[in-house]
Amino acid sequence: MADYDLIIVGGGPAGLTAGLYAARANMNAVLLEGKDTGGEILNTELIEDYPGFESVTGAELAQKMADHARKFGLKIETYARVKQIRVEEDRKVVELEDGTTHRAYAVIVTVGGEPVKLGVPGEAEYHGRGVSYCAVCDGAFFKGSDLAVIGGGDSAFQEGLFLTRFAKKLHVVHRRSDFRAQAILQDRLLAKDLVHTVTPATVKEIGGNGTAVQWMDVARDGEVERIPVEGVFVFVGFKPVGRHLFAEHIDHDSNDYLITDQFMQTSIPGVYAAGDTRAQLAKQITTAVGDATTAVLHAERYIEELKHTEEAFPKAPRAMVAQTASRMNILTFPPGAVVMREGERSDAFFVIAKGEAEVIHHEADGAERLLGTLHAGDYFGEVGILSGHRRNATVRAKTSLELMALDADAFRMLMASSRATSDEVARVAKARERDEDGAAD
Repeated sequence: MADYDLIIVGGGPAGLTAGLYAARANMNAVLLEGKDTGGEILNTELIEDYPGFESVTGAELAQKMADHARKFGLKIETYARVKQIRVEEDRKVVELEDGTTHRAYAVIVTVGGEPVKLGVPGEAEYHGRGVSYCAVCDGAFFKGSDLAVIGGGDSAFQEGLFLTRFAKKLHVVHRRSDFRAQAILQDRLLAKDLVHTVTPATVKEIGGNGTAVQWMDVARDGEVERIPVEGVFVFVGFKPVGRHLFAEHIDHDSNDYLITDQFMQTSIPGVYAAGDTRAQLAKQITTAVGDATTAVLHAERYIEELKHTEEAFPKAPRAMVAQTASRMNILTFPPGAVVMREGERSDAFFVIAKGEAEVIHHEADGAERLLGTLHAGDYFGEVGILSGHRRNATVRAKTSLELMALDADAFRMLMASSRATSDEVARVAKARERDEDGAAD
C-alpha cells in the first residue's frame, strides 16, 4: 500500500489541472487514469473555445496538459482503473481493479462519466459494428457512407462536423425541432449540402445484416420511417460515474452528479469533485480546470489542517479529526495584531499552524503582563468554551501568525469524541486557570 497526501482519480482536463497545481505545491500526489490521459477531450476533434488556443485538437491539448503536469514532477499512472474508494478513519483508501491499494489524506474525483445510451433495439447488438459514441475514434471507418448523428447539443454538432469529412450523407436526428448547440456550430454544420435534418424525431430501432448496421427506424409526425445508414453516432447525453466508486454514501443529485460546496468538497471530508462529475451549470474545459484549481488549493489546506490537528490531539479518533479539520478556517495575522481580547465572548478555539503568539493579561492599572509565548502546535481558547466564561486573557501575534480556527460547537464535538482528549484539554485548561487568572482562554 502506497501512502500519499493526495490522490487524483481521473486524467482529463480537471485531473491534469489538479495534478499540475499539486506538483507545483510539492505535494506527495499521484494521478490515476483508467485509460490514457486526456479524458473526454480525446474524443473531440477540434476545440475552439479554450482561451489561448484559437484552434487545437483534443489530442494536442490533452498532451500539452499532461506534459505540463509531468514537467513539475506529477506522478501519473495510466490504465490504472479504480474499483472502489472507501474511508478508513482519517484516510481515503483507493483500491484498483488489479488489487493494488493507495492511501491518502484527500482525494479529488475527476472521472467524468460515460455516454448515455438510446436504449433501443439493435443499439447494443451493433455497438462497434456501426453504432458508435465517438466520431473521432470511428469516423474514418465510414468513408463514403450514409451516416446519422443522434442529438442536438454541442457534442452532437462537433462530432457531426468531423463526420462530414467522411460521410456521403449525414442525417442529424433530434427529438426537438430546435437544436441546443451553439449558433456557430449550427451555422457550420447545417450549411453543408450533405447534411439532412430529421426533427422532431426519435430513433426506435437500429438494424442490419447481423454483422453491420444497414438502417435505423425513426418516429416522426406519428409515423415510423426507415432511413438507410451504415453508421449511427449517438450523442444524447452524459452519465456521471463518480458516485458509484464510493463504498460509503456520498451526496449526489437525482442525476447522480456529486454535490459539492464552493470549495468543491463533497459530503465526505477530504473528498473533492471537479469537472463533469460535479453538479454544475456548464460542462466545459474551462469550468473543469477552474473546479480543479479550487479543489486542489482547498485540499492542500485541508491536509495541512488535518496534520496539525492530529499533532495537537494525538488521542482523538482519527475519523473525528478528519471531520474537525474539514470545519476549520485558516486565519492569518501580522505581527502585533490581536487575535482575541480579554472580555470577549468565548466562541472559538485556535491551533497555531505557523508563527508565535504572546499571551497578555491586563492589570487593574492597565499595565500589560506577559504570561507566556505560544508556538506552532499549541492551542488556546479552550478555557472559555469549557467554563462558559468570557476571555480573561489577550492573545497577540508575536510574529506573522497562521491559525486554524474552530467554532465552539465543533470543538465540543471533538472533546465529546474522546475521553482521553477531553481529559488532556481539561488538564491544560485547569493549569491555565491557576496561572494567575489564566494564560489563554
